[in-house]
Amino acid sequence: MKSNISKWYIYITAVLLLAGFSSCQSDDNGEEAPINSPINDWVFNVMSDVYFWADEIPATVNRSLETTEFFESLLFEGDRFSLVFPDYDALISQLDGVVLEAGYELSLVREAGTENVLGIILYVKENSPAYVAGLQRGDIIRRINNIILTTGNYQQLVREISQNHGIMYDRYNFVTGRYETFEETLGVAQIAENPNFLDTLYTLENGKTVGYYVYNFFSEGVGRSTSYNDQMDQVFARFQTGSIDELVLDLRYNGGGSVGAATNLASLIAPGVSEQDIFYRYQWNSFYQDQLENDPEAESALVGRFFAKTENIGERLSSGRVFVLVGPGTASASELIINGLMPYMDVVIIGATTVGKNVGSIPIQEEDNPDNNYGLLPIVFRVANSQGQSSYAQGFIPGPGYTVDDLQFPMRALGDVEEPLLAAALGEIDGQLTGRKAGTQQPLVILLASTKQLNPIKNEMVLRKNVLR
Repeated sequence: MKSNISKWYIYITAVLLLAGFSSCQSDDNGEEAPINSPINDWVFNVMSDVYFWADEIPATVNRSLETTEFFESLLFEGDRFSLVFPDYDALISQLDGVVLEAGYELSLVREAGTENVLGIILYVKENSPAYVAGLQRGDIIRRINNIILTTGNYQQLVREISQNHGIMYDRYNFVTGRYETFEETLGVAQIAENPNFLDTLYTLENGKTVGYYVYNFFSEGVGRSTSYNDQMDQVFARFQTGSIDELVLDLRYNGGGSVGAATNLASLIAPGVSEQDIFYRYQWNSFYQDQLENDPEAESALVGRFFAKTENIGERLSSGRVFVLVGPGTASASELIINGLMPYMDVVIIGATTVGKNVGSIPIQEEDNPDNNYGLLPIVFRVANSQGQSSYAQGFIPGPGYTVDDLQFPMRALGDVEEPLLAAALGEIDGQLTGRKAGTQQPLVILLASTKQLNPIKNEMVLRKNVLR
């Protein structure tokens, strides 16, 4: 039986209060239930109610399975993203960017012709142990805890960086033109990563001023704060003061996050928008979609509108375009930005094909059962833009001439005008690449994954605002 809509509260990063679900104490045949059956019953009831593909849940299920296995047995075959997590509080912390770590993100690549795996540092988080130790983007880790990374062990070794660990790494010396080898022992700390990683202004030879903004995941702030959104607003206020002509938005390492933070960002960029304009549209499972479409008070559960932002720079972008730098880790709310802005302006995509996640989740816990610590992150909605377009399940593909590989060695710092993706955008803006590299150097590696991809919680698009009442 479906729950009454008035009992549902969906929140864009932290909680969902699920009223009306009780834990059954016996199997369908009336016999004594397996020890994990009450939790599995709760999982089944939740999924049967809100799961986007609820109609595809098997008619016959084995409720005696371990909870993670049971959850996975309910999933639609084409679902790449729904997750179950043993600790709801830890799930919420990760969604807010608060994790125990050394403070660096890696891309894992295999050296061509070998079984050796290299951990390429993509960026280092401010005030983390890695930051204090002086690690830099482009450092190449070959050993973790004195063990060489290979295709057979890299996933296990990468898990060890969430604890105190040692690394051996190579760093390119731009003066000598050679790599030098170093060793470092790193501690871990609970880090609240700030997604507002970098912002700067460039004045090009043609006189144009370009704003560059690196944003690494979508979060309004830790817990219920809006501190990260407030800082985002300040970035765009500085862009206003700097009288920018063009914007380069760097989402290459952004796997998603809060829809509210995505709406805030889009509202700072789209030209001429107001609170009356639609940024995205929701599509729910067949039961809720029918209910909502027939409820005159349910508009907020069907569409998301832009915010009114005094810091909006859209009208200042004389070309009517935004450059978005992307990669194989760009997903979810990042793709929502691209898709949602397309009806309002020209979105120039530079980099590599994105993940293709046009669906989103809500974090769910069972509040009235202290014995159940599980958190669910099921897919519950699909998103489209204001024109109803949602056909990017295979990812956004850069146009001709805009495919640029991020992993080119030696790697340049983010914000360096010779960094290949940024160089491609700046070159398009000023019509030349003098003094810059357009990204013609090819890496001698094969991409396996990144630490963000190995942690699928970081590729979520989640809700934190009441939309079903």
